[in-house]
Parts: sequence; C-alpha cells; structure tokens
Amino acid sequence: MSANRRWVNSLLLIALAVALLVLAFRKVDLAHLRDGFRQVHYGWVGLALLVGLAAHTVRAIRWRILIEPIDHRLPLLNVLCAVFVGYLTNLAFPRLGEVAKCGSISKTDGTRFEALLGTVVVERTSDLLLTLLLTLLVLALRFERFGAFIIERIALPLRDKLLAVSALAYVTMAVVGTVVVAGAVLAVRRNLLGERISGKLRQLWQGMADGLRSLFGSGRMPAFLALTVLLWAAYWGMTWAVLRSTPITAGLGPIDALFIMVVGTYGMVVPVQGGFGAFHIITAISLGIYGISYDDGLLFAIVSHESQTLLLIAGGLAAFIYLYLRRYRASNKRTNSTPSGHQNVVEED
Repeated sequence: MSANRRWVNSLLLIALAVALLVLAFRKVDLAHLRDGFRQVHYGWVGLALLVGLAAHTVRAIRWRILIEPIDHRLPLLNVLCAVFVGYLTNLAFPRLGEVAKCGSISKTDGTRFEALLGTVVVERTSDLLLTLLLTLLVLALRFERFGAFIIERIALPLRDKLLAVSALAYVTMAVVGTVVVAGAVLAVRRNLLGERISGKLRQLWQGMADGLRSLFGSGRMPAFLALTVLLWAAYWGMTWAVLRSTPITAGLGPIDALFIMVVGTYGMVVPVQGGFGAFHIITAISLGIYGISYDDGLLFAIVSHESQTLLLIAGGLAAFIYLYLRRYRASNKRTNSTPSGHQNVVEED
C-alpha cells in the first residue's frame, strides 16, 4: 500500500471514528457526565491500569513463545516494547499495529519480518477463537439476560448483513478466493512473482508453520493456553475494576463484568482508531439491560476506554524512547570500537 493511499484510508477511518463519537454523544447531557466524573473512585481505575499493564506483559510473553522457533534469544523487554509500538500505531493507523510490532522486532533484533508476521496470524486466531468461546459461555451462564442483547444487537444485525448478499455473490467470492489462493501457491512454487516476493511469501508461511510447530511440536501448548487464559482473565479483572469505580455500576458482579468485556471486545473490532465511538456506543447500550441509563453507561465507557488508551499512549511513547536510546547507544558503541587503523591519521612533516 502506498503512503498516499495509507493516509487516505487513515483519514477516512478518522472521519468514521469522529462520526461514531458524535453519534455516541449526540443526545448526552454533558453536565451530567461532568458530575459523574466527580463521583468516580479513581483508585479502582488505577488498579485497572495496573492489571492492564500486566495483561500487555502476558501478551508479550505469549508472543515470545511463538517466536522462539524463529529466534530464541529475544529479550522480553524488546517484545513488550514491540507490543506497545503496535498498540500506539493502531491508534493512528487501524490494523497496521501488527505490522508495526513485527517491524519493531525485526529492526531491534534482526528477526525475519515475514516470519514474525506469520506468528501474529497464529496469535490473533487464538484470540478470535477464545472470544467466540467466551461469547458462548456468557450465553450459557445467563441466557435470559444476556442472550436477548447478544442475539438482537450483535447476531441478528450480522445475519441480516450476510443475508443481504446474494447466493451468487457468495459463490463468486468462494470461486475467486479459491482461484486466488491456488494461483498464489502456484506462483510461489514456480517463482512466477520473482525471487524476492516469492521468498517473502514463503517466509510468511514458514512463520505460521513455526508458530504452530512451537505449540504442537515442542510441548509449549499448555503454556500458550495458560497464558491465553491468564491474558483474558486480566481483561476480565480490568473490566470489573472499572465497573467498581463508578457508583452506578459498582453493584455489578464478576459475571456481569464478563458480559461487558465480551460486548466491549466486539466494539473494539470495528476498524476505527482504538475503537473510538464504536466501543462507547455498544458498551453504553449493553449496560441498559441493567436499567442503567445511556448517559451513565457512557460514563463507564469513557472511564474504561480513555484510561486504557492513556496507558497505551504512555507505554508506546516509553517504548519508542527506550528503542531509540538503545539504538543510539549501539551506534555509539560501534563507532567507538572502530579499529584505529581505519581512522584518518595526520602525519607530522
């Protein structure tokens, strides 16, 4: 994707985020929100931030497990910095964060970029599967309360969008997809795309294969699954802590926090910067099943989303500073260690 096209796409997504924010706050009593912020117990918000930081660290540890077959010498701090670089990039360029965090590791440690990208595919697929499992769990726990919301607000709109597409269109997409995949495999095998492109595609595939091999072939699957559960448990605890921070939601329990977390996850899937607008709308609406007004639900959404966004910005900036200083020191070290024979010497007459 060219730089100009990337900027155009980003501007369009920013416009969408702004539109969603306007929609979210269109009929909100701002004075009511201001009074609500004065009643927030920010100690709980601070606890949520600490749990969030722990969650990002767990994500870095889990990703490093996938990278081990490719590069077993990566320092955890470099991986954690790459995770924060990805988060910060997503705030400006949605869906480019995964590319940015792979680029960060590639630059700091020389690991193959395409191989890293393959491990990210494995990582994100596992998160998607767990999100679906958590959705089913929420439905099973309290279907009479949560079922109607998830079915009416998430499942049915998605079904309607899918049904709006004709059967011929689905057949066409399936045929085109099959042809594209088969063509790509054939082009890579016969080197029709050139050695450079074919090599990158092979490395991407190899990265996915190495990531899967590290799970199924080296006994790391239990550790990966445990870290995945721990990661989402941290997200759950983070949501519950923020619920405790606002008087109107303080009475909600752990199961309610699980429901809000799952619903909020779907809000973050919308391809806008950091889920701005989409997260606020779906979270405020979901709290309505407890009899909480939209304005009060929006207060919770703002406290939850903006506190974690500030954490991502701070973490991302700290990561950029650390990586810059690391490269600066490495550059100075190489300069100072240059053999004297390679330096210019001024001889006396």
